[in-house]
Amino acid sequence: MDKNEYTLGMKQVEKLLNREKYTDALTLLNSLMEKGGDEKEMKADILSKISEAYYGKEGIKTDNAISNLIESLKIRSELNQPEILALEMMNLAYLQDESGSLENAEKTLKEAMEVADQLEDITLTLSLKNALADILSEDQKNTDESIRIYTEIMNDSDKDQIWEIYYEACVSLIKLLRDRGKMEEANDLSMKNIEKAEKTLTTFKTKKEKEEFKDTISYLYDVSIDLAMENEDIGRARDLAEKFKGEK
Repeated sequence: MDKNEYTLGMKQVEKLLNREKYTDALTLLNSLMEKGGDEKEMKADILSKISEAYYGKEGIKTDNAISNLIESLKIRSELNQPEILALEMMNLAYLQDESGSLENAEKTLKEAMEVADQLEDITLTLSLKNALADILSEDQKNTDESIRIYTEIMNDSDKDQIWEIYYEACVSLIKLLRDRGKMEEANDLSMKNIEKAEKTLTTFKTKKEKEEFKDTISYLYDVSIDLAMENEDIGRARDLAEKFKGEK
């Protein structure tokens, strides 16, 4: 199979996945595998998409999704593709968690962090830490550890102004505090970071930068409005909604 046929085939797979036509995507992917399965990088890409299609088709029955992704990971390791390897390990961890194996998910993410550390890719490392905190936060006994990790992510991403990860961790931490009944802490964190977001927005010079940052902080406004409604502070909820609408 030549590169052009493979590229066109994978584009069609992506369209099918976006339309949730998972069986059709699997049929096409298996055909591509038969034609180009000897080329290792193609095979790894196809296996990764097969995993995605099986997850879409079978949901919580994750055996097929996991087994195909593991085969892709083996090839990524052979090909020395550490960045893709770490990202796919993150996907594997989510699948393992969904299958009920928190221990395996945690182990996989920590191994992925070792890969990211070798790359000295702070953004990738923080994304993996965020995934770990997300998974750990599902169990109430891990509340303190999850809070610690989210706080660490916010501190590290703030230093390097990696705002997407900063606010992703911030929103997750606010939700965690709220869900654990720590409403005062959740409210304080919300108010502090709304103020921080508003100040940070003024530092951007171009319209594109401002629009991208507004997209990044939109979930912070959403969760802050939800908190205000839960506190029956209708005035604050309205003010936040109007302010964000005005900023947009």
